[in-house]
Amino acid sequence: MPENAELVEARFSGGPLLTLLVDRRDGLVDHEFTTRVVCAISPALEEEGYDGMVEVSSPGIERPLTKPEHFRRFVGHEAKVRVVEPIDGQRNFTGVIDRAGDEGFVLQLPEGEAEVEMPYSSVSRANLKEDI
Repeated sequence: MPENAELVEARFSGGPLLTLLVDRRDGLVDHEFTTRVVCAISPALEEEGYDGMVEVSSPGIERPLTKPEHFRRFVGHEAKVRVVEPIDGQRNFTGVIDRAGDEGFVLQLPEGEAEVEMPYSSVSRANLKEDI
């Protein structure tokens, strides 16, 4: 993968389609950049025997948060989080990422509600929630 690329998420979408969401540390994720990513990863995929289609794209404005570094990077941003096991009877949360450490993060809930501390291991899905 190009040196300035970050793999945000990899998933199989609709059969043999491998979808890679990549971010770029030094600019926009454009057609030239995604082409470089495909050229860089194709030999490794062929070596593993994968011959399906590959789609490479930007993570978009509702970017998945898949690593502790993502939560740290987006402190102060609003996120939607789903947890595996309910916390106080609730699985879905929306709030601002208040702080993030090595083991978990704190989500400040809206309108003066309490904050919720969540270990990363409890998260089944998390995305930025951006209003346009």
